[in-house]
Amino acid sequence: MPKTPSPPVGKCAEVLMKHAKPTTRRTFLATSGTAVSATLLGPLLLNADRAFGATLVVRRNVAHMDASDPTLASYRTAITAMTALPATNPLSWPYQAAIHGTSTTPAQTAWNTCEHGSIYFWSWHRMYLYWFERIVRKMCKDPCWALPYWDWAPGSDLYLPAPFRDPASPLFTTRNAAMNNGTGSLNPLAVDIGPAFSLTNFYSASSSIEGPHGSVHGQVGGSMCCVPTAALDPIFYLHHANVDRQWNLWLAQGGGRSDPVFDATWTGKTHTFFNESGAAVTMNACQILRAAQQLQYVYEGEPSQVLQYCRRRPPWPWWEFTKELIVKLPIPPIELKAVPVSFPIDLQLIREKLAPLLESKTDTLLLELDDVEAATQPGAVWAVFVGPPAAAEANAKSPYFVGQVALFGSGIRDEAHHEYKPAHFTYPITRALQASLQANADKVNVTFVPLGIVIDGKPTRPEVKSPVRVGKASLSIERAREAK
Repeated sequence: MPKTPSPPVGKCAEVLMKHAKPTTRRTFLATSGTAVSATLLGPLLLNADRAFGATLVVRRNVAHMDASDPTLASYRTAITAMTALPATNPLSWPYQAAIHGTSTTPAQTAWNTCEHGSIYFWSWHRMYLYWFERIVRKMCKDPCWALPYWDWAPGSDLYLPAPFRDPASPLFTTRNAAMNNGTGSLNPLAVDIGPAFSLTNFYSASSSIEGPHGSVHGQVGGSMCCVPTAALDPIFYLHHANVDRQWNLWLAQGGGRSDPVFDATWTGKTHTFFNESGAAVTMNACQILRAAQQLQYVYEGEPSQVLQYCRRRPPWPWWEFTKELIVKLPIPPIELKAVPVSFPIDLQLIREKLAPLLESKTDTLLLELDDVEAATQPGAVWAVFVGPPAAAEANAKSPYFVGQVALFGSGIRDEAHHEYKPAHFTYPITRALQASLQANADKVNVTFVPLGIVIDGKPTRPEVKSPVRVGKASLSIERAREAK
């Protein structure tokens, strides 16, 4: 991989010092939206602008910018310049978007290579943003330019950033009309990341974070709705900068959280992108573990990058994970539509197995849904509850809330030009079942509640364009053991 050229130290140092705000344990916990142990965060919460050298660029929160901000002005300049290039040029806007996904044929080098529903979700998108950022930097002629992020969670800036709602701006494109006119906002339940952050296994957390990530795509709508068009929307890259930031926030909780640096399958796979000269380059996960050191960027006001290395044991406790199937649930045919739907879990059949598992400090009970699919993009997302009727507990603070169903990148049959596979969802349900068992329930319902965007402060019921079929469900236990 070509080395990143160091930007002018003085100029970029000024940008970093001006915009990188210190994060304390208290402020991080207050904005994370998750139950995080302050003890675990401890020494990891260093100020980003003190942790590494002054050649870093800072990815700032777009909420702190107005339309005249130099970062957004440079982004508009780059989009205009990239759009003017021939579509066959790897630096062009449509070519860069096609790397993520496209319906255009014939496919060119690196097109349709995005990773969803796979172990490479976080790593592939980090690489993609890194090379995109370098191309924008060249096209806007700003050597210190850094991609902003849209903090839809955990900070929960749920409205589309105002500079992206200006029809005269290159940042504007076709989206849900209410999102574009400022009356609409993301449904907070649809984008809650609490369940994902509660998981300590990288693969389970990565799988779970795809739920709220997919909700953003679906609720923004327009080009963002679907893999073949999503990266044509300028907000796409800010959305994924936040997902990338969440990777480090997840790691920063500690408690045994670690990248799978000893998994040769994860570390060994290479992916192809293009540098700012238009030359093809390849990367693997080992080259992007430490964003500040290896890729030379940090996020505004966040913990410093957790330092992890391939083939080197972390200097703190970390865990090895195994998964064991408990029971395949005999579910009836399930279709998710515009009204809530449920299926039961008979606790009497598994109560003896559950009791010791629910008392464990290192085991996590998982609900897994498989063969989840729709004919076309459904245009809706669903909150998932395990416990009492969701109508009485339909909020993210409920112990019965376990995550979302949001199809994006897998499970959509008419996106067959992008490799088709049914969707899989993983939900941590230990807390939900503990609450149900304490109430001496003989069974619990798994309930799917459709979520529309919020308009003028009121949640709406979505129009479901294509029902979602859930083919299989099971309970499994994820066992964590401290590595020796």
